[in-house]
Amino acid sequence: MDKISYLENIEEIKRLKYSYFQACDINNLNQIKKTFATENLKIDFENFGCFTDLESFLEQYKKQSIKQNQLECHYGKNPIFKKIDNSILGIWALDYYLFQTKKQLMTNITGSYEDLYILENGRWVIEKSKFRRNSMKTFDVSNVINLKKIN
Repeated sequence: MDKISYLENIEEIKRLKYSYFQACDINNLNQIKKTFATENLKIDFENFGCFTDLESFLEQYKKQSIKQNQLECHYGKNPIFKKIDNSILGIWALDYYLFQTKKQLMTNITGSYEDLYILENGRWVIEKSKFRRNSMKTFDVSNVINLKKIN
């Protein structure tokens, strides 16, 4: 892979990961599904769980993340990439906010993703993804702002 192709692939991978973050924020299960490999999948998201099939991951996601009084915001940043054979390793910092509108709580989690991207049917997907938390803080925001989920 020449330098131009490598940079084009990196841009495709960035778009893929950003689309994953956005899909999580708006609870778009179909888009989340499109970001992962269909075979040899390995997801290890610490307390969220470990998964080797996408359907189990999506079931856990539905239980934990799709709630009437809950809003999520994923901010992926500072990606670092490294070519490994026919795949690309990506390390991302994450700044995540969970707003619980009924309880008027905001939780902030920081951590990092380590993803292995592969080409599957001509497009980049995540084959392996590991998330490790660096910090977690929960704040009572009832006296600061009035959280409401629109929809």
